[in-house]
Amino acid sequence: MAKRPNQIVVTKKEIGTRIKLLRQERGLTQVELGERLDMTQPNLSAIERGARGVTVHQVVRIAKALAVSTDQILLAEKAPAPGRRPKKGLMRRLERLAELNARDQRIIVQILDGFLPRGEEKSETTTS
Repeated sequence: MAKRPNQIVVTKKEIGTRIKLLRQERGLTQVELGERLDMTQPNLSAIERGARGVTVHQVVRIAKALAVSTDQILLAEKAPAPGRRPKKGLMRRLERLAELNARDQRIIVQILDGFLPRGEEKSETTTS
């Protein structure tokens, strides 16, 4: 059967590499991500190496655990570039901040904006 022109084929290795980059970008170990997924470290390692495939259900769970879209895992143009990644402590704090109500989040953003150098980005609080 011939492949349709619009069909996208993604290998286990490509998906595994994207998961690994996303995990590292968030400062998580395989053990930490595995705990979030109720998956053992060896199973996650096999996925990241491309030795084991993932189900659609697993892709959705992994995307939620990494706070990304499934497109970022499945589509090459959405894969993150390797680079400087935030420290674990910062990521944990951000996760805790995400649990705050919208008002408190705006206050925290204003405080952070006061400490960060002025750039092209505008505070989210100015658009709310």
